[in-house]
Amino acid sequence: MTQSLMVVATEDGAGKSLVTLGLLDQFERQGARACYFKPVIISQTGDRAARDARFIQKALQLKTPVEMLTAVDSNDVTCAIKANRYDDVMDRIMEAHGKLAATHDVMVCEGVDSMRAFPSLNSDINIDIAKNIGATLLLVTSARGLNADEIVSNITLARSRLEERGAEVFGVVVNCVDPKKHEDLADVLHRTLAQEKVNLVGVIPDLPVLTSVRMRDVVRKLNAQVLLGENDLESRINGVLVAAMGLENALHYFEDTCLIITPGDREEILLAAAASFACDNVPRPGGVVLTGGFEPRRKVMELVSRLSKGRLPILRVPDATYPTVIAVNSIEPVMEENQDDKVLAIRNAFEEYVETDKVMGQKFAPKRAVLTPRRFLRDLRARAQHQRRIIVLPESEVDRIVKAAAEVRRQDIADVVLLGNPSEVHKYAKQLGVSLDDRVQVVDPKSDPQFDEYVKTLFDLRKHKGMTEDVARDLMSDRTYFGTMMVHKGRAHAMVSGATTTTAATLRPAFEFVKCKPGVSSVSSVFFMCLPDRVLVYGDCAVVPKPTAEQLSEIAMMSADTAKAFGIDPKVAMLSYSTGTSGTGPDVDFVRKATELVRKARPELSVEGPIQYDAAIDPGVAKTKLPDSKVAGQATVFIFPDLNTGNIGYKAVQRSAKAIAIGPILQGLNKPVNDLSRGATITDIVNTVMFTAIMSQVQK
Repeated sequence: MTQSLMVVATEDGAGKSLVTLGLLDQFERQGARACYFKPVIISQTGDRAARDARFIQKALQLKTPVEMLTAVDSNDVTCAIKANRYDDVMDRIMEAHGKLAATHDVMVCEGVDSMRAFPSLNSDINIDIAKNIGATLLLVTSARGLNADEIVSNITLARSRLEERGAEVFGVVVNCVDPKKHEDLADVLHRTLAQEKVNLVGVIPDLPVLTSVRMRDVVRKLNAQVLLGENDLESRINGVLVAAMGLENALHYFEDTCLIITPGDREEILLAAAASFACDNVPRPGGVVLTGGFEPRRKVMELVSRLSKGRLPILRVPDATYPTVIAVNSIEPVMEENQDDKVLAIRNAFEEYVETDKVMGQKFAPKRAVLTPRRFLRDLRARAQHQRRIIVLPESEVDRIVKAAAEVRRQDIADVVLLGNPSEVHKYAKQLGVSLDDRVQVVDPKSDPQFDEYVKTLFDLRKHKGMTEDVARDLMSDRTYFGTMMVHKGRAHAMVSGATTTTAATLRPAFEFVKCKPGVSSVSSVFFMCLPDRVLVYGDCAVVPKPTAEQLSEIAMMSADTAKAFGIDPKVAMLSYSTGTSGTGPDVDFVRKATELVRKARPELSVEGPIQYDAAIDPGVAKTKLPDSKVAGQATVFIFPDLNTGNIGYKAVQRSAKAIAIGPILQGLNKPVNDLSRGATITDIVNTVMFTAIMSQVQK
């Protein structure tokens, strides 16, 4: 299974890209199929971000195109937030990540450049991304200007904030440490952070080759005219000298590779800088910026060129000296292709200063897998698409059904059969502005060639109950009966109905001839409750009013199997108003008996009961009430003692917690037939079709 590690900075300029490249390089050396992924590019620095991606791609010789290494632009995110379509952004990121993850062992993802990039967003986008792609976080923090206590405080505060919001922090890299203080500071940080139970992966000193600015960066930032030295723009500068004083005094401040900024009419400063190239043991500036728009006289420039042998880059800008200095000091180093010195420096730094064994070969998947609704539904959609099934939707006169049918086909979730008069259905779809392609089949039961065969089958199956052929013919004219018979005969894999009909009307034909699976006494149902950070299974909230202890145990076991079929690890909580042995009475004893029946029939299943809801879902409460339970505090399947509490419970959570409730999903039938709520939205119908298609795959 692909693992994802997301590199997130605690502040801008912490060196996130450096750490990302170093990690990728180490993974590649270990033989792992590793890939770089940058989910969001900040628009204002889009060119820089794209250069970062190209730099990493080139350095590691990744064959994946740069366009596939990124997902969305920050402008896309901002617009989506304003339009209340933030989930669409997560879908795009998950899709891009999934494509890369399918062919790699390890994904090293670079977080958003600033945690403050989207002030209108209530959450941290890095956390949202990590949850949806199943990544743990590696924090990168800068030590510039900070002592050990301040660094530790920044790390522990950042970790607490992230973990409080449901993210999981794998470890920390401290970067940009003063080289003179590195050894002592690293020793203190290892001891102090070990006490805080923080996994300190590395302490990296400032690397001049990474933090220095090149003359090319100055040209780009200032949009400067290059008067001389075009072939030496890759040279790096170390510090800035504003030469506004006289030449004699300015010479005291000349340093090797410094950048001199001076008014363009100070030709003596320019000549002195050029003369340094003709003298030994004299500091040689790295470049000169002439301000004010002045250009030296031609004879002066010829002399400067001869003295410096053309190796002194000289730039001209129209701005005054002060704003030019401010602009130069705001330049951030960037990583571009073919900067082998930077790649080598990063590799050497990781070899010397990073404890790679704390990452390489380790399992950094989240300890508690966070299954977000977006990730859950995306994975299910991929499963449905992998083995497309045929689903019958009988209620073609309902606009939501017709629109949902088109959406099911657009997402390639299933092939659809609508029941009704073909010309009327297509005319209705056109009025709704919906296009039904050739994989949305419209079947009219009354004129269908197999109608008489279906009538005979129904009569043969039900004549022992007194059914006549005339009654069978009348019933088969009902689209719910006809659709169910299509499933029974194998013409379709499953049916979804109930947008305008009652649950009883939807299920009656299924009970009559599709029937229950062998060994199942009654049909029951579950709802998939999609909460912000997890997906839970609730049963039975729709079918069995007052189950016996035997029926309740059966509901629990089928619900666990349903959960497992949809990728949820089943940990079953048999709900009651009492936990463990703390209470007695008929209702508690009833749940206790059902729990024991489950344990006896399915000893491999994790089940706890009787248990209260808070003890089942809250680890803190679980420690107090059932400290030794393997289910308490981490339950995923919740079994309500009767339909009354189940229906109230799921609706309370749905409305109060703003959860997505998908269901009821029926379990126990030989072939899938699912009921819709009469208030089901188009999205609800599409999701139910998707779940039904997967149920058909599992049963097959």
